[in-house]
Amino acid sequence: MRNIPKGKLLSTASVAGVAVFSSLALALTGVSQALGLNFPLIPYLQFDLGEVAILLAFFIFGPVPALVSSFIEFAGLMVFGQQIPIGPLFKLFALLTTIVGLWGGALLASTAGVEDLGKFVGTSVGTGAVVRAAMMTVPNFYLIFFLYGLTTIEGFLKAPFSLVGIGLTDANALGVILVFTGIFNAIQLLFVAAISYFVLRVPAVSRIKMAGQAPWFTLVLKGNRPFAEPL
Repeated sequence: MRNIPKGKLLSTASVAGVAVFSSLALALTGVSQALGLNFPLIPYLQFDLGEVAILLAFFIFGPVPALVSSFIEFAGLMVFGQQIPIGPLFKLFALLTTIVGLWGGALLASTAGVEDLGKFVGTSVGTGAVVRAAMMTVPNFYLIFFLYGLTTIEGFLKAPFSLVGIGLTDANALGVILVFTGIFNAIQLLFVAAISYFVLRVPAVSRIKMAGQAPWFTLVLKGNRPFAEPL
């Protein structure tokens, strides 16, 4: 296992990366909202292309720049987003739990000495999907049960669930909705991770130099940088 170094959290290259990827995240989120990429079974859940930028920030610059980019995107969504403040707050919590999971997966891959990009991304994303789906259950429970009310949500979702042969009742509605919300969160991460992976596979991405440094994921794979240290 590689040691976590001490020193500044963000270098000049990381600050530049945060600026670029947080702006890209906001732009792609706006595109997703305009396209209305809603989850058919639970229409108030929306697939978000903006997370591609956050994942790229994670793998290219490291976990800390990805976290900072998430908070900057949250600030932007509080001004320009939808369903303020609930929408931006849930988005931020989803991103934070995702990054924690990705970070844990990166640690597992780093500890195991993984040197293949596909395995590194797969381990990170797999762990991130589990952590995100599990952790997002808590705020969604409070959203359904205390904010909007289970009866209201059940009535709203009966029609789309009936189309796939699932009948919502007072007895099963909360459990079914939370399970499919978890499924949505896992699919969302897998969706944006697939796009991010194809970007990372482009040879020019792995060869790019930022302030004299190669991307974070290439340095971790080569064992030249501890998994927690940003560029």
